[in-house]
Amino acid sequence: MASNFGVLIKRAANDQDKAMDAYARQYGLTGVQMSMIDFLGRRSNDVVLQRDIEAEFNIQRSTATVLLQRMEHKGFVVRQSAASDARQKQVILTQKAVGLKQHVESYIDNQQAKVEAAFSPAEMAIVNRALKFWIEENRK
Repeated sequence: MASNFGVLIKRAANDQDKAMDAYARQYGLTGVQMSMIDFLGRRSNDVVLQRDIEAEFNIQRSTATVLLQRMEHKGFVVRQSAASDARQKQVILTQKAVGLKQHVESYIDNQQAKVEAAFSPAEMAIVNRALKFWIEENRK
């Protein structure tokens, strides 16, 4: 009998979050903040607005605001009015966060490499297809 896919997704996400939080702690970050630095760092040539963060992480505006305020307070990001639309907030990594960017990217890339090493490309394609289905199904 197959395992409950939803339970497995939740357990995997929880375990990933715990591991990421443990790693991030040494840099004064949370796992979510580390993911944010990764997201912003990989788009350093682009203008990233708060709404882009909301879409990427599938979070509400209020959640993004609190997260970014905490990161501002810790000196990891600055928010400023976007040149294209003053109502929108552009989010920029500070030098402090840029200094951590390599550690963050290495951790995330290593985690991805571990998964890719454990499964064939065909298996990875099936897992990706199943996860994308799950995401779309739950957005209905």
